[in-house]
Amino acid sequence: MIMPKSAVIVVDMIHDFVDGKFGSKQAQNIVPKIKNLIDRAREKGVLVIYTRDSHEKDDPEISIWGEHAMKGTKGSEIVEDLSPTAKDIVIEKRTYDSFYKTQLEEVLKREGVEEVYITGVSTDICVLHTAFGAFIRGFRVHIVEDCVASINKEDHEWALRYMKRVYGAKLVNSEDLFK
Repeated sequence: MIMPKSAVIVVDMIHDFVDGKFGSKQAQNIVPKIKNLIDRAREKGVLVIYTRDSHEKDDPEISIWGEHAMKGTKGSEIVEDLSPTAKDIVIEKRTYDSFYKTQLEEVLKREGVEEVYITGVSTDICVLHTAFGAFIRGFRVHIVEDCVASINKEDHEWALRYMKRVYGAKLVNSEDLFK
């Protein structure tokens, strides 16, 4: 069950990773589940934070993946079905880790957050690195299993096991969070 000093973090549910350049059926399939989760979180007064890639041409990832989620493009925009509300917080990032050189830690601390519930894509890249960022900063990490996805099933399953074993992340199901 989500507690009051919690936040739901929605990682990279943007066009390039849902229905664009690196989009996948797996990412599209979790959109309704994330929507349901964040709607219920908002009803309970739980903070909802979106992090989204918003790259510049000189970002290190560009040399690996090519141009994607470029700042100011539709590819970097959050998909419409998950549009943030005025109370939600949106944080742009330029690396896999949602904490690196962003204000995410400052926002969580200011809001008194002690534990995070991470959703989004890709389980084996940005979700994994964001979980690490949360872990090393002392937040209790929960991965909402039915609200994360990767293109490759094996990489997805490996990342879930890794986060559980190495970061002590608790794997949870969205349906169980508001009982």
